[in-house]
Amino acid sequence: MSIADQVQALRLRKLKILDDHRKSRQQLERTLDVELAKIDMEIAQLGDASAKLPCLVRITPGPELTIYHSADRPCGRVHNRRNFKRMREVDAMDASPYAYLERCSACDWRRAAKIHGERLIKDS
Repeated sequence: MSIADQVQALRLRKLKILDDHRKSRQQLERTLDVELAKIDMEIAQLGDASAKLPCLVRITPGPELTIYHSADRPCGRVHNRRNFKRMREVDAMDASPYAYLERCSACDWRRAAKIHGERLIKDS
């Protein structure tokens, strides 16, 4: 085997080692991302299960109230927070004299639940 062939063989070996290392790191990153996503989902579930999830209920005159909004991640329909009262979600159910209130489908409740869950963990 010539010196050029030996150098080429060493270069290929080096490239294989680098490629294996890169693939190993990518796998570790994917595993880390999956584990962190699972924890984030559990935090969001904890926040969503809490009756103290903050929400916004409109207090200004207008049509019959049917929905309430997320206080942490409201949709674009919440233009001026002064038109809303911040309260716990469990209390929002009784806030309307008209009927049962429901969550606004446009608000980002999943993200709001995660924010609230992180607050619960921080405060405990």
